[in-house]
Amino acid sequence: MSDATIAATQVDKADPLSQLPQSGPKKVMLKGAILSLALLLQSISVTAAVVSSLKQDFPNASAMELQCFVTVPVLGNIIATLIGGRFATRIGKKNLCVIGTLLCFVGGFFPMFIPILDGQTALRVLAGFGLGLIQPLSASLIVDCFKGKEADTLMGFQSSAVGLGATIISSTIAGIMSFDWHYFYYVYFFALVVTVIVLIFIPNAVNDLGRETVGPKSSADKPKRKKMPISAYFGMLLQIIFATGYGFYTINLSLAAEETGTITAVQAATVITIISVSSLLGGLVFGLVKSFVGMWIGVISISMQGAALLIWGNTTSLAAWYVAGVLLGVGFCWFMPYINILVNEHTDPSISAQATSYAFFGNSIGSFVPPYAFALLGAVTGVTSPWKSLNMGAGFMAVAIVLIVAFMINDKQKSSARAITA
Repeated sequence: MSDATIAATQVDKADPLSQLPQSGPKKVMLKGAILSLALLLQSISVTAAVVSSLKQDFPNASAMELQCFVTVPVLGNIIATLIGGRFATRIGKKNLCVIGTLLCFVGGFFPMFIPILDGQTALRVLAGFGLGLIQPLSASLIVDCFKGKEADTLMGFQSSAVGLGATIISSTIAGIMSFDWHYFYYVYFFALVVTVIVLIFIPNAVNDLGRETVGPKSSADKPKRKKMPISAYFGMLLQIIFATGYGFYTINLSLAAEETGTITAVQAATVITIISVSSLLGGLVFGLVKSFVGMWIGVISISMQGAALLIWGNTTSLAAWYVAGVLLGVGFCWFMPYINILVNEHTDPSISAQATSYAFFGNSIGSFVPPYAFALLGAVTGVTSPWKSLNMGAGFMAVAIVLIVAFMINDKQKSSARAITA
């Protein structure tokens, strides 16, 4: 064997990316396996449909205790999202995906056998923790394994996959509840299916992407861990502001519809369905749209959602509310992949999962804030109307737009300065 061949072999072994499928069916299945992780991300929130049924088995439980069945597991998600990115480079990204999906199954299915509501809720924290582990990986693995337009397209598909998973799981729960709601726990066998898909179709080489133990062992030769870029911290801040504004829709839309006096609760539910379908379809064209507008898609997506909130907060036309639903759905499914790309613009596989986890952590914090922000702003401004509060949500979107534009201008100036220096 020649020296050149030996050197090439050593490079291949040192570079995990070179061991991934570069074309053909295996590459397609790798993409599918990564996207399958996103199918589980809403598997806790969609179980809100069974909260009223829990009352049958736990008649003495308070409304808060019943709601905690859905809300408390989010705490596990928040914790895992914050620390999971750091584990990824030590445990291996494929291994962490397997651990996360298995925890989702254990924490989702086995509460079925616990006769105490608090015990069920506590065990479901494991499911939340598992989802928190795979949530950043469902996006960071895309930027690790794919580049350019291919990565942009997959980011849009990932956003659609989240909505598709929510639709599949919620529809399955609805079907199970039609004969006996007690068996809804079986829906978490989807997590086992995803586990098998990950084991079979994601190569073991993915474990070595950014892994701290891979490469030369000497301190002189060991590659330095890349510094976390400012865009990761900016993405976290942006997510907090965005999710707070978006939360005014989630907590107040149904109440706002009732307050208009012309839009019924059923019609408000139809608006939410339109949002879900629009989000599912919009993600499919994210890559195409971004190829024309670049990172300005962040401003466009938030502007669409801000416009939707303003329409809801100032009109009583059902047709206008439906149009706003399309704007919010498409805007949302474009904003999430934009954020994932933003925080990973200047990362490598050693920190990509951690950078992505910062963004999801910011989103989790922002999703927790809206009820308190609504109460605080109501006390300050005197606006306590759920309907008119949607304008406050649009205000948060406006702040996010200003921050994005300022960040883009600053980033462009820095790039120009580096180019002149070079």
